Amino acid sequence: MILKKFWGKIKAKYHHFQLKLSPESGWVSVYESTDLFAAKIRKMRLEDEGIHVQLFNQIDSSYNNFGFVKLEVPREFEEKAKQI
Repeated sequence: MILKKFWGKIKAKYHHFQLKLSPESGWVSVYESTDLFAAKIRKMRLEDEGIHVQLFNQIDSSYNNFGFVKLEVPREFEEKAKQI
């Protein structure tokens, strides 16, 4: 019973996260890596070019070998961001 309740909360949060990152939201993924340092450098380069960037760190805090970092930009800057 407790597990079902907990799983329901996790699913609700994940569903909200998926909606936020969906293509319909106007944001697109332009970079994905397992290297947080490289992603932060790329984020700074994009911001220097005037592009607003969202960094999503999904690397496991206990085991840094699992997960990834993703950079997203507004759809209108997708091509410019991929060239940088």
